[in-house]
Amino acid sequence: MRKIFLLLLIFTLLAGCSVIPSNKPTMTSEEMATRVALLLTSMPTATGFVEQVPLEEIDLPTPTDSYVEGANVELATTEEPLEAIDIVTPTMDETAFAEFLGESATEEPTATEEIVATATSPILMPTETPTPTVTPSITPGGTPVPQFQITATFAANDPRTLLPVPSWTDTMDSGSNWPIGPDMYTAVDFTNGFMALTGLQKDNGWRLAINDVDNAYFETTAQFGPVCQGMDKWGMMLRSPDRSTADRGYWFNITCDGKFAFQRWNANPPDKQSSVTNLIAWSSSSNIRPGANSVNRIGVLAKENQFTLFINGMQVGQIEDSTYSSGGFGILIGARETNRFMIYVDEMSYWLNPPL
Repeated sequence: MRKIFLLLLIFTLLAGCSVIPSNKPTMTSEEMATRVALLLTSMPTATGFVEQVPLEEIDLPTPTDSYVEGANVELATTEEPLEAIDIVTPTMDETAFAEFLGESATEEPTATEEIVATATSPILMPTETPTPTVTPSITPGGTPVPQFQITATFAANDPRTLLPVPSWTDTMDSGSNWPIGPDMYTAVDFTNGFMALTGLQKDNGWRLAINDVDNAYFETTAQFGPVCQGMDKWGMMLRSPDRSTADRGYWFNITCDGKFAFQRWNANPPDKQSSVTNLIAWSSSSNIRPGANSVNRIGVLAKENQFTLFINGMQVGQIEDSTYSSGGFGILIGARETNRFMIYVDEMSYWLNPPL
């Protein structure tokens, strides 16, 4: 018994002095991970109890699987332990960074990505010049008129069909035959092959050409403006004895609502006489194209004291009057119902001593 106790005492002293080496085996990576997991699961909970989690229920990653947090890209696995990886800096080359992620640096976007990136609808260019909307507003001295083309067709009995080349014609490509700029009653502008004439007051206003004519067939083609109504009118002034004052002459008018009249004008009439005398009173005519933007062609055959009236190639009236035998001619306008009523004159012509 004493021998046994002595042996135990000697063994204890030797162990305490590390005389007997401790040959503890080196832990593998798997064992280390297992120990760490056990320690973590053995930490006290909020209630002071230790929750025991079976080892087989712990999903531990193997040492050869590595993940880049947030990138959701799995790195290629190898049998050898991964060496320390340097932190990627902004100066890293794109190819090297792609190799680090295990992806191709030149990978093209998918078709879906391209569609999303170009989701904005393309702008469709017109394939031909659109027809412009006529919405002009003339300012005295220079507002352009819209681009449109006035055309006319001539019937067999139309004076335009029966007559030769005009003695004089103005296609309104310039204002060389007319006074330009605004006055108290009208504003005029010449652009795009038209005379744009605006009435500034409810009274009649006019512009006379540069020459005097007596016996002739006169014709004018013009378009009502974008706004007109009722008695808004345009027409021709003929045989005005004094072009400098234009205080006398004949008027041939058509209105926006489809009426016409032939009148004698005298700004200083004899006592008890009106300044305007209706030689042919206001009458409706189906030959007039009424309303805004309508194109009409009017003509007057003046032979001595006889006047024959035409609208769009059709005769609408005839009258005799010998008050004025010759004088100036031009375009008149009356903004009776529309403020700043306007017209576009495409052409004015006359034929001296016509064979009609």
